[in-house]
Amino acid sequence: MSDNTTSRFVHMLKALNSSLRLKDVLEAVVLQFSELGLNARVAVFLSDNDSLSLKLMNARGYSEASIEQIRILSFQAESLLKGVVQKRQAMYTADISQAPDLSAAVMTREGSKGQIGLPLIASNLLVGAILMDVVDLNVLDRLELLKNLAEISSQAIANAILFGRSEYERDRLGTLYKTSVALGGSSLKTMEVLQIAADTSLILANTPHCAVLMVDPTGTKFNVAAFKGLDGNSLANFDLSLEDTLAGRAMLAGRTEYANDATNIQLALPRSTGGGLFGSAVAVPIAHDQEVMGALMLFSVDIRSFHREQIDLLESLAKQVGTALNIAMTHESVSAQTVQDAHTGLYNHWHFNESLGRELERSLRHKHEFSILRLDIDHLSRVNELLGPLKGDEAIKHVARIIKNTLRDIDIPCRYGSQEFAVILPETPRKNAAEVAERLRQRIRAESAPGVGMVTISIGMASFPETGEEPSTLLKAAEQALDVAKFEGRDRVKLAEIGMGQHEGVSWDELARQAKLAVLSERQTKLQTQSRLALPPEYAPWMRAVPAWGPKKKSDLLAGKE
Repeated sequence: MSDNTTSRFVHMLKALNSSLRLKDVLEAVVLQFSELGLNARVAVFLSDNDSLSLKLMNARGYSEASIEQIRILSFQAESLLKGVVQKRQAMYTADISQAPDLSAAVMTREGSKGQIGLPLIASNLLVGAILMDVVDLNVLDRLELLKNLAEISSQAIANAILFGRSEYERDRLGTLYKTSVALGGSSLKTMEVLQIAADTSLILANTPHCAVLMVDPTGTKFNVAAFKGLDGNSLANFDLSLEDTLAGRAMLAGRTEYANDATNIQLALPRSTGGGLFGSAVAVPIAHDQEVMGALMLFSVDIRSFHREQIDLLESLAKQVGTALNIAMTHESVSAQTVQDAHTGLYNHWHFNESLGRELERSLRHKHEFSILRLDIDHLSRVNELLGPLKGDEAIKHVARIIKNTLRDIDIPCRYGSQEFAVILPETPRKNAAEVAERLRQRIRAESAPGVGMVTISIGMASFPETGEEPSTLLKAAEQALDVAKFEGRDRVKLAEIGMGQHEGVSWDELARQAKLAVLSERQTKLQTQSRLALPPEYAPWMRAVPAWGPKKKSDLLAGKE
């Protein structure tokens, strides 16, 4: 090896070992391969053996179209890396006509003269792979040097993954210890225990979607005692029976039940905020002295999202929660435990449905009018994205406090979904209910949420008997009015109508249909945007332990930003 080559490798070693942060190591790997490859375009992938795919972690020089195409590469995808993975050896092609289909497409788009693939192997395990699109075929003369650099890079990446895992485990164990201290408070109420359980489970499982289920006093079903990140409308489809459900099996067996691929049970599960389907779910029983009290349920939109380390921590949490709930519940009535939402102190979704049926029956009997409101926090997803989910929670609690403080004692305010509320206004005709809704809207707009700023809401309203005489009809009318309020610009109150209304000859049902489609389209666009920005897991599955709330945005990572 010449002095110049030795000097180059010393420089590379220093660059690759200057940090144990995976993000820094990946950036250094890409830069070193680009320089050694005579300004080649470079992409570094980590192996995901659960999904049998390579996931893009960092790239340099590639167009956005190519990045989108190679973001996730199945081990069987017709690319140069298929052979690299199967044979665990470096491969190259300098003839685009002989290149695999996917490689040929990328080479054509990038105008490259050839493509090189290199495996990243540490301790005989496939950590990932390097893909290079070269503009100068003289780089093939450096193939042995590139192989040596791949060996050095593999070890540097493996070290960073191990370091990240130890950091992850230390953080999670710290979270579990703090939770244990918090749950040890003898004065905790049931709702406080449930809120701590939900908040902690999200951190331990690295997901924004959860539900805490409690066995109904009848012993025939579960009730949702607390939840986060779930779509309110989908809760009606959440199968809460004790038989042949994930939570039911966990309760009956007394052990954690896990759906790696929840595709076949999606119809029995709620949906994420925005309407996305869940790809995997886990149910951990909550018990005390062999008596199962409920279950922690965690959901993810990704398949095979939960891993053994996370489940172990969730099981430890569930034991602590069971003990704390037993203490709290001995001092509280059963009715108080089953009708309240843990996060807001308002009534929960199921209490709303039961109360609506009772109020309808009472109003029919006494010939009274009443109204219902459906409220939705405007653009809460932006608060979560820009300020974080904790600030999003603060906004939800802020709105709940104002709703509770504004209404009468006889009114029934409920948390209907993740960012949605519903209110029953007994003996309140349409005109008066519209005034109540407008007063609510103005108060929420006027009072800034701490750490968030101004928050606005959209409200849909329906009244008995004008817009319906059945619970389902009233709910549908209020939801239609809410969709129209969003469609027309948000931060407003909309009253459900019947017939043609005042919409330039368009019937109310048609207007509501168009509004619903527009709202669904907006949600889908947001989900697709989040999917494009979402990073693959930061750690290879064989050593994976993802930090809370996941790594940074993909756009920042690819740009090399902190």
